[in-house]
Amino acid sequence: MLRPYCYHPLDNSRHFRYNADMDTEVPSAIVPDDLNITHDGYFQETFRLKQIAQAFLGKVLSSETIDCLNLEDLMVENRHLADDMFKETIADVIYRVPIKGMEGYVNFFVVVEHKSFQDYQTIFQLWGYVYRICLREFQAAEKRGDVKVDYRLPPVVAIILHHGESKFRGTTELLELFCSLPGLENYLPRLQAILFDLGDIADDDPILNDPAVPELKVVLMVLKTVFRRDVSLTIQEVLQELKPYSDEPKMRRLIRATWVYLTGNAEYLRQNIEPLLGTFEEVVGEKVMPTMVEIWKAEGKAEGKAETLLAVLRAKFDRIPEEIEDAVRQMSDPIALESWIIQAATCQSLDEFVQAFR
Repeated sequence: MLRPYCYHPLDNSRHFRYNADMDTEVPSAIVPDDLNITHDGYFQETFRLKQIAQAFLGKVLSSETIDCLNLEDLMVENRHLADDMFKETIADVIYRVPIKGMEGYVNFFVVVEHKSFQDYQTIFQLWGYVYRICLREFQAAEKRGDVKVDYRLPPVVAIILHHGESKFRGTTELLELFCSLPGLENYLPRLQAILFDLGDIADDDPILNDPAVPELKVVLMVLKTVFRRDVSLTIQEVLQELKPYSDEPKMRRLIRATWVYLTGNAEYLRQNIEPLLGTFEEVVGEKVMPTMVEIWKAEGKAEGKAETLLAVLRAKFDRIPEEIEDAVRQMSDPIALESWIIQAATCQSLDEFVQAFR
């Protein structure tokens, strides 16, 4: 059993909890209506699904490697890694996969690091994760008495999944981060990560699609297009592929999480939200939960009423204290703003309004 952990998409006041049972394929969280799932949050929510993990590894690993693995028994590992020398670190996703023909304690590990921006030290970060996985497995082997002359560490592969607004420009080989001297190249760490950059992959590339796991394409296309102007149209098309499976609880949860993620992170979605909203409702078969759409509408109303209030104050009193103007612009409640518009119109002096407002 794994320890429960929390993901904080916005701040410490909101928690996005997963079921900590290693045998559970699907996170048990019900996505709150108003939760703004960040890029990392959506990646962790979806790539912890066993079927997506299996399909993804089938795309990025070589066929020779896949033939050596028992993907059916893939497990999502606890992503909290710690040792006696360094503080605890938290990887995005770690998979443990049994190796065919090997004893139960020997497994293949995959650590996947998600990036939605340019991080030139990603490979250094992955090196720390790989080291901690190896150390943990070595210490476990020591306790079992398995560390003998022929003992070998388990294979650990690092993958960078990138979907930023531009292609990934960081190095994927640890050696390139070292300041080297002539003759030392063969003696410095050479960890090489697999780069899966969605910016390098065409929308119709077969690598994005797995007929047996249609949700993989949806998740990858969502990550791929979240920064693009055509995000609404593209996601409408791929969502239709999930409609035959929309009665499955885990699929409905995935669709809802996708909706909340997009409405909170796709900047260009605001320009064409209604068609995509209709597609989500059609696929799910019900009205979509209240989301950022309502917040956007409220923001628009509040912004307009704030400007009206300021206009009334300027027309009546000529000037507005800067602190009052700033406070008015920060107000997000349209009803409260409307009441202050009435107050401004009926006050006899600016001091009277300021005193009441404060």
